[in-house]
Amino acid sequence: MSDDRARAEPVDTSKARILEIGGGYFKLQYPERTTCLWTWTKLTDDFGKLDGFSTPDRIWRELRAAREGKYDVVVVNSLRYSPWHPRYWARGIFYTPANPWAALTRQFGPSMLRWLDVPVPLVAVEMDDHFAIARSSVFLLDKAKAFFKRELPADNWQALAGTVHPHLPTLRYRRSETWQRRIGKLRPISLPQFRFDEHWRDAPFPEKTHDLFFSGGIVGNSTVRAAGLAELERLRAAGVRIDQPTERLPYDAFMERMSHSWLAWSPEGMGWDCYRHYEAPIVQAVPVMNNPTIVRYAPLQSGVHGVYYDIEPGGLERAVTAALADKDKLRTMALAARDHVLAHHTVKAHCDHILQVALGAS
Repeated sequence: MSDDRARAEPVDTSKARILEIGGGYFKLQYPERTTCLWTWTKLTDDFGKLDGFSTPDRIWRELRAAREGKYDVVVVNSLRYSPWHPRYWARGIFYTPANPWAALTRQFGPSMLRWLDVPVPLVAVEMDDHFAIARSSVFLLDKAKAFFKRELPADNWQALAGTVHPHLPTLRYRRSETWQRRIGKLRPISLPQFRFDEHWRDAPFPEKTHDLFFSGGIVGNSTVRAAGLAELERLRAAGVRIDQPTERLPYDAFMERMSHSWLAWSPEGMGWDCYRHYEAPIVQAVPVMNNPTIVRYAPLQSGVHGVYYDIEPGGLERAVTAALADKDKLRTMALAARDHVLAHHTVKAHCDHILQVALGAS
């Protein structure tokens, strides 16, 4: 982030009216001033009552309402596949059989923005696990003021690999003023926490009965997780108290149990950014993460909020052993990490940051 952007004066977004296409975080945080039109195949109640589907006619009507002053910003969540992909229209009918028009067309909502005039600031958000931007969403790099991407590769240009470009973007792409302008709109964003119990905000420091906690899928998941299992066993043999439940825990039980360990191993899953990076600090356990492969928003700093390790053999063992040698420092880190996550990685922080960029000075 540039110094100019970091120093930008905050704007008042407390009354901003939002048209949210896909997603749901804004509807969850600001339901009274958000209209959320659903794009995805499966329905959910995670974000409260949705306002409808992003069918082409509904998108056109809401943009007309924006021209009449009903909205101040449009937040569009990109889709992984082309709207013509059969996984949308073939599956949609099974989830909303009573609304066949929505089942067949709601995935076209984001694409409508390519051709329609958007009279208010537009920002794009992609919360998917992968590096690449889908070819069908590239137009948003022109249309949007900013494009927030959860898995934004360290070399931003690699977001085009395998979709816009068949391989790594070449010098021709990287020297193009048009593509430089597009890439310049990319911004990192994190997974916001929206399920935790509010009592964790000011909970006393938990009693620590274990040194390291881990609960997560291994089979069919990241090779980083599989590689770390042998190191967990060596740590256990060296006397490190490891809490590693084999059963899937209900969310509240998972959070409570994790709180009683000094450290929580949080290797990347399908993407580098994952919920556990932020869940652990909320319950005052210090996350142990493999070194990042992405650009991060408001990152957990090494030695301040979290522990990072090299993925090469022995890296996890060394990092855990060194961290456990200073429990006073771990206590300080746990408290700092909790404050940091609650300040930057909740749903409210997520929404407010996006609104600041959307409605702030260009």
